[in-house]
Amino acid sequence: MSIKVSVIVATYNQEKYIRHTLESIVAQKTNFAFEVLVGDDCSTDGTAEIVNEFAEKYPDIIIPYLREKNLGIYGNIPELLTHAKGEFIAIIEGDDYWIDDYKLQKQADFLDKNKDYNACYGKCIIVDDDEVRHPEIEAYNIFKSDLGDYTIEEFEKYILPGQTATSMFRVLDYTEIMNKFQKANVDVSRMADIDMVLCMLGCGKTYNFGEEFAAYRRMMNIESGSWSSQNDYYSLKNLMQYLDGLKRMEKMAAALELKLNFDSRRDYELDKLYKNLNLFSREEIKAIKEKLKADYNAPSGFYISNFKLWIKSVMMD
Repeated sequence: MSIKVSVIVATYNQEKYIRHTLESIVAQKTNFAFEVLVGDDCSTDGTAEIVNEFAEKYPDIIIPYLREKNLGIYGNIPELLTHAKGEFIAIIEGDDYWIDDYKLQKQADFLDKNKDYNACYGKCIIVDDDEVRHPEIEAYNIFKSDLGDYTIEEFEKYILPGQTATSMFRVLDYTEIMNKFQKANVDVSRMADIDMVLCMLGCGKTYNFGEEFAAYRRMMNIESGSWSSQNDYYSLKNLMQYLDGLKRMEKMAAALELKLNFDSRRDYELDKLYKNLNLFSREEIKAIKEKLKADYNAPSGFYISNFKLWIKSVMMD
């Protein structure tokens, strides 16, 4: 039987969460065959044992890939994708879970009927370590919440078509895309889910169902094992990686003949920096400002933004 959907699960030290993730996947009700490729990235807790338990219980569905060496999130998922046999791909990280048993069926049906769409998403709820829902956080998330097509203008505002666990997309031939990126001198070694969104926009249309498909686990405890707990806090390392990502995506968009300008996001980060100067050393502040100055697309953008912030601070005094 041919595989319709390949579900990609990346997990690392998520013993507390991975069981619920896998339970939500095998509970999917479909009229087609799907496979689940689970990449345990050399966990040091009991994650691998749980993955093996499910692989033994559902041998026709779950295929474990237990790493002997940690590949990291930028290596684990791409490697799993090389093994995918499905026509469509659905990605979910090992601390999230699906809340709609027909999630895969709905999305596969949509992509089958709408050949001009490359990807589709849904809404997510946000839960904490104990799976308590937090509507107050959902109100300020960066994911599209209304039904309909997703646009490059939303991407520019840093609104994403949906959280990763709500996604499904076609398997495309990325050879031509990667050739374009190579000619544009784009570093593809750190490509993640947001970069995939941009690739999809460059190749076709993207849709959001406006229905809740998944629970996104978001905690700020860095020891929790949740990806968000290690990447959502405000630090020099994470900020610099974020700013590098903005510039990389602008280069990617240009290679895909899309217009994209993140200067408004840089304005936001500069404003945020001035409000949180106490969190950084003088050397770190200088490094961040130099990075912003170099990355602005408009030559005067950095100076105008700095002047506006200076005026604002004087008026506040």
